[in-house]
Amino acid sequence: MANIVSARALLSFSYGFLNVLVSLYLHHIGYSFLTVGIILGSAIVLSSSLTFLMAMLADHYGRKMVLVFLYLIFAVSSFVFLSSKDVSILILLSGLGSFTGSGGGPIGSGGPFGAVQTALITEFTDRSRFSRVLSTASAIGLISSSAGSFLIDVVERLDGNVFSLFYVAGFMGIIGMLITVFLKDNGVKSSRLLPTISWKRMIKLSVPTIPNGIGAGFISPIFSLWFHLRYGISSGEIGLIFGISNIFVLLPMLLIPRIIKPESELSAIVWTRSASSILLIVLAFVTVPPLAAAVYIARQGLQMGAVPVRQSFSMGIVDSTERATASGVTSMTRTGFSAASPPVAGDLLSISTIYPPLIGGIITAADPLLYYFLFRSSFGNRSGS
Repeated sequence: MANIVSARALLSFSYGFLNVLVSLYLHHIGYSFLTVGIILGSAIVLSSSLTFLMAMLADHYGRKMVLVFLYLIFAVSSFVFLSSKDVSILILLSGLGSFTGSGGGPIGSGGPFGAVQTALITEFTDRSRFSRVLSTASAIGLISSSAGSFLIDVVERLDGNVFSLFYVAGFMGIIGMLITVFLKDNGVKSSRLLPTISWKRMIKLSVPTIPNGIGAGFISPIFSLWFHLRYGISSGEIGLIFGISNIFVLLPMLLIPRIIKPESELSAIVWTRSASSILLIVLAFVTVPPLAAAVYIARQGLQMGAVPVRQSFSMGIVDSTERATASGVTSMTRTGFSAASPPVAGDLLSISTIYPPLIGGIITAADPLLYYFLFRSSFGNRSGS
């Protein structure tokens, strides 16, 4: 399992700066807010489709082989991204690399890597320890992501070109691919390409991700651009905020899974996601940069801190041979539905910076409500799920 986590750490390090820089870069080379939104939204569609396809292939043909391929296309996409200003090529590279402003971070936070690697983690873990092990793996990813975000500020202070970090990401992808080659293959595979055992539960798990994706799409892919326009701060300062937020997330991410028992996982999902939606709405009206940073950091702590619990909940109610597919399905619905939001959010930015987080927060509030109504029989009785 050490190989899985170490390879992911390199990827998280890269996403720490890529997801800050991608929208800023697109704006830097002259694209309007609407066009930036269209590029990111289209890339999200491509990334979500890739996630679903790669997850199914991983469950059926082998997770290790698929991971090696994913690292390769990530590396190529990173190396080539700065070489073109053609919209279609930028969409293709951003989608294949899954740097869409919201696809990196800890294990399972998005993109095809999360779906496959989360399933791999559970292969080597007892069910009772799913959330703890996933939280530890995610914590390592967060530390790496923070380092990547802080690197932007370092490069900026040295008067370097922050966008050259895309090439660094390419090298990280190559190293991650080489590490993955040495992964142990347990031979856990599904008998068919399409899921046949847990497909009903996959659909049920996907429903709450729809408002989550739509709402998050209003702000997550353009968060760095939003901070820049709202408060006039530089990319390095934004990187510091993102890096600090990832460090802060470590506490709830390590603590929540250790105090939440399997039968209480759903309750934790509901209250943490409700609180994070409220904080996103509050962020829309904050005018002081330090306070805005504090609200953002608190929101990320609640939103991301419970990710291992959500992963544990979903992985625990589907068949072991279909876990990558289950993760891929929920990721696809979440990111797929989020694709329509960035163009709208980009257009709204030209009117007022208040609208993206406000609308996003209101829509994401439906996510915990749907979790409750769909799985309420699970409260206090996990077997009922």
